Amino acid sequence: MTTYADPTRCPECRAVLPHDPQTCPVCSLPLTGPTAGSLFASLQEADRLLGLLRSQRRPAPVMVGAPTATSPIAGVPPYPSSAKATRSPRLRGASVPKILLALGALCLLVAALIFLAVAWHWLGVGGRTLVLVALTGTTLGLTAALDRRALRTAAEALATVGLGLVALDVFGMRHAGWLGQVTDARTTMFAGAVVTTVALALLLLTSSRPLVVPGLVAPVATFVAGAASVWGLDSRLRVVVTCAALLALGRVGTALRLRSMAAVSMLLGGIAWLALVVDGYVALVDDSLTVHHLWGDLAGWPLFAAAALMALAGPAVGLGRTSTHVGHGIAGLLASYVVVLPALDNGSTAAATALLVLTAFWTVALALAPVRLPAPVIPLVGTAVFPMVCVVGLLTSSLDAVLTVGDPFTQPFGVHVAHVYVDPSRWLLLPLVVVVSAAGCALASCLTPLPRRRWVAATSCAGFAGVVTSLPLYDVPLAVVVGGLVVVAVAALVLAERRPSQTTAEALRVVAVTVTAAAVMIALTSDRLTSAVLVVACAISAFLMARADSTGAVAAVCFPVAFAGLVWAGGDVMGMDEQFRAIPVLIVLGGLTIWKPRPELEASSAFVAVTVSTAAILLASDTYVSTAVHLTVAGVLVTASSIVHPSRRHLSWPGGALLAAATWVRLVDLGVHVPEAYTLPSALVLVAVSGWRLRRDARSAT
Repeated sequence: MTTYADPTRCPECRAVLPHDPQTCPVCSLPLTGPTAGSLFASLQEADRLLGLLRSQRRPAPVMVGAPTATSPIAGVPPYPSSAKATRSPRLRGASVPKILLALGALCLLVAALIFLAVAWHWLGVGGRTLVLVALTGTTLGLTAALDRRALRTAAEALATVGLGLVALDVFGMRHAGWLGQVTDARTTMFAGAVVTTVALALLLLTSSRPLVVPGLVAPVATFVAGAASVWGLDSRLRVVVTCAALLALGRVGTALRLRSMAAVSMLLGGIAWLALVVDGYVALVDDSLTVHHLWGDLAGWPLFAAAALMALAGPAVGLGRTSTHVGHGIAGLLASYVVVLPALDNGSTAAATALLVLTAFWTVALALAPVRLPAPVIPLVGTAVFPMVCVVGLLTSSLDAVLTVGDPFTQPFGVHVAHVYVDPSRWLLLPLVVVVSAAGCALASCLTPLPRRRWVAATSCAGFAGVVTSLPLYDVPLAVVVGGLVVVAVAALVLAERRPSQTTAEALRVVAVTVTAAAVMIALTSDRLTSAVLVVACAISAFLMARADSTGAVAAVCFPVAFAGLVWAGGDVMGMDEQFRAIPVLIVLGGLTIWKPRPELEASSAFVAVTVSTAAILLASDTYVSTAVHLTVAGVLVTASSIVHPSRRHLSWPGGALLAAATWVRLVDLGVHVPEAYTLPSALVLVAVSGWRLRRDARSAT
């Protein structure tokens, strides 16, 4: 669809315009000022009128012999019927000559190769020289001439032929002995350099509308010349020169607005850059990976040169802001690892320490950098990988130290943590946790700026967590570790009550409950230690259970579990028989559910009651008596809840079932095998009461 007002193209020659142009780079048409603004407004009006005409388009029958000069619009002169007006704007008469000239150029190249292959042996030195020079000069001359005639396709084809003949000229000179005794690598290097020079000359001759083929051939020839220059040699300086030359060609492509040339130059430059990095690292590792060798002997200069090339690639070629920032980030990451490379070979502790320092450095750099310039993100993420792995490893060792102390209720109160293997050093856990948390805040600030108080809160919490998790890595009593967790839980609960933000407060309360549960799991080795922690857990759950939000619901679920554990662990401390430990749990939890009938509290209490009662019955000496007692207590509590609360009337059914089950268990225990004498009177009474109820209330179910 035709558009006249196109801000990306020149209104005169339709050439693609750069960003914020002052004049057209092709035809030099001024593009600023009131006249240019008036022209653009007129073109926009033309687009509007053309859109109206498109909306009014109707198919019209074609009448043979009808006049063609009639105007379709009243009051407007008819359109001229000249060839210029009726010809399609995209159809050019020179298309067929272009195709024919392109095919002719290819035929010329094939004919030249056949001629040289057949006649090379009987041509003398002068004949060979004359043929090569004539073919090359003619082809390149025709390329320039065709470009001036605006025959672009033919010029591109002949440029390909001419550059190919230039490479053949160099190899012909070598076979003729004009270059002396040179190797294949040097001949290839010389051919690449000559082809690059000729290609740049063609680009210079056609700078107003540069050809595409020379722009593609120049970086390829430069890359081939650079690869040939280091073939079989240990010369990293030549690789650096090749990378710099390809960056220069990329800049030429950007200046000439040849995106293909810039893209090919950057691609081949990236390949050469990777080769430089790999070769420099291998050479440094093979020689001696020490600080003296890296800095004293300047053995790491290829890697530093690679970092400098990556940092300069974006500004040198003229890439966008994002690509430039990515290049700076990769350069910073490479330079960071080169600086600490000797420390990475001295064990995990030295490597973790060195990378920890780098992570802290890039965290500060990212925190101080503008939000729109996040170049330090890449080196920060790259240097923080190994510290995060070390944090995971040390936390795993800390968890093993507290979970492998012994079986539940088998160790005294003063038992120490288990000895575990630690690598890297245990003292690194605290700074690692703090720095990694600060790095996470810095990365999060790239998306949403974080206030200073959140930085302080995050690093402070990380510091507390680092201290507590570092304790099991030393030979300390288990009570010290558990006490640290309890202190953290209580501190989180106190902070939650002081926070005005509801979301933050709920998060802190969840942290308090979670840390308390972790302390209970760690303290299970000692019954006394478990009892002490469960007292705190019951207190925290009871305090939070009074809330009406989600935190209160979670606490209502946790309290029955904590209280049952406290009774069981306390009974083990006091020497209470295991078959009697479930009764106080049933009484307290049943009374609590009668006092506070909450669904989550009732469900958790029912689950805990079934669990502890089953355990007590299985451990009892007289199973029938214990079962009857637990069923009776449970039935009384459930029935009492149905009597006290009208909303719990449905509990009368399970309450009655529990009491009936207790009666039957007791009858079996007493040896009563014919219970009809006991059950028939009750059945008659129930039938009579039911009949009376049905007669009084027709809505009653049977």
